[in-house]
Amino acid sequence: MPETTATEGQGIQAEEPERPRLRDPEGTRRRILAAALQEFSAKGIDGARVDAIAERAGTNKRMLYYYFGSKDDLFRAVLRQRLAERAPMSRERDRTGPARLVDLHDRLEGSTDYVRLLMWEGLERGRRREVEQELLRRESLVEWCDEVREAQRRGDVPDDLDAEQLVLSELALVMFPFAFPQITRMVTGKLPTDPEFRADRRAFLDRLTSRFDA
Repeated sequence: MPETTATEGQGIQAEEPERPRLRDPEGTRRRILAAALQEFSAKGIDGARVDAIAERAGTNKRMLYYYFGSKDDLFRAVLRQRLAERAPMSRERDRTGPARLVDLHDRLEGSTDYVRLLMWEGLERGRRREVEQELLRRESLVEWCDEVREAQRRGDVPDDLDAEQLVLSELALVMFPFAFPQITRMVTGKLPTDPEFRADRRAFLDRLTSRFDA
């Protein structure tokens, strides 16, 4: 039986038909959302560039517009996804118990991109009549205020404070270091991501809640 030469072997391989690429619309959509989350978190809505998002996602602007329509629509889709995944204001957590501030801190610590999205939304879209998923977000916040009033009636939370102002203040108290890492660093000498700061902050929030409720 004659031996097959290297040249003949290469020729046989070259004659094999090229396999067609499989289309993956859901995978492309996920990559665009992930890339847009990074771009929007870093640069905001107006500063984000569509071509940069497309490049991060390994696709082109035409596909981005095909799936999401516009840059504003893409931002809304990103925020909608983050709200659905793990919004810190989720009603699943204990919002009036003794560990409420520590719990909220832990949630925000894993959602700094969400905090940045909210900041950019407030800066660039906050004056509009409604923001993305406003009715659902407002419903969650209203329920939070109602839970505070119920805790006040039980005597678990001081009842001489306005419930809405208390909710707003607790959100601001916990969110501030993540929203303003530069001020956190100037005050404490540490960034919010520093393990020592995280431990100190959790301990402080725990003690503050105990004294406040007492």
